Amino acid sequence: MAVAFSICHSAEPWSDRVGPETPGPFPLVRPFSGEFRFGWSDIGAASARARLWYSGDEIIVEVEGGTNGLARTLWQLDARHKAVIRKEGLEPVGFEQVERYSRKKVRTEAAFKPDGLWRRRTVLSDPNNVAKWKRIKVEPVRDILSAMLLIRSQVLNNRDRIGVVACPGDAPFLVEVTVAKREQIRIAGALRKAIKLDFQIQRIDVKNKDRLVPHGKFRSGSVWISDDADRIPLRAEVDIFIGYVFGELESLHFD
Repeated sequence: MAVAFSICHSAEPWSDRVGPETPGPFPLVRPFSGEFRFGWSDIGAASARARLWYSGDEIIVEVEGGTNGLARTLWQLDARHKAVIRKEGLEPVGFEQVERYSRKKVRTEAAFKPDGLWRRRTVLSDPNNVAKWKRIKVEPVRDILSAMLLIRSQVLNNRDRIGVVACPGDAPFLVEVTVAKREQIRIAGALRKAIKLDFQIQRIDVKNKDRLVPHGKFRSGSVWISDDADRIPLRAEVDIFIGYVFGELESLHFD
């Protein structure tokens, strides 16, 4: 995703840039587990394990990982994220995320209800912290994983554009994706056919009439998914305020 973003000064509502809002014709992914590595400027910094499976009419996704090596001496982080998504419409049900830092532990919860998205952020390491549920008044809105599944489900012809509103935790963002091209990339020592998706992100300022403002840390980014029947994430590259960071698939197992 190497498309730069800009401040929106137009009176045109950003809601016109959201869509399609319903899943496309591409089939659901097979249940799988995968190992991923992450780094900064080509230096390994973290690892994670992701697992996706089905339970009745719901999709369950769990991701767990943390920093390692030299990066851990500078920034200690262990995190676990669990999301529940309905098969029908790929609608989000809710998620829970727990982050453990060297001196702080934080839990973020989200519930997608008929009246909107409700979230609560609790500092578990602070016995005096009393967190309350708050409603984010932005529609339509998804969590990051249901947004990824929605994008994956589309036809994804070259130059197609998709817009979603995703709330990974603290605030909602307008994410605009462009299908850049088909190409081959080397993953885990093997060439894989891939679809390159470029994306741009802007924060929705809910305290200022839902105006679009630049993401304070993000500059540009790209994601590659496998160009096959599974469309598994293969690699992501993001240019942020501290430089270039990446994530990459290391191993994959289908259940």
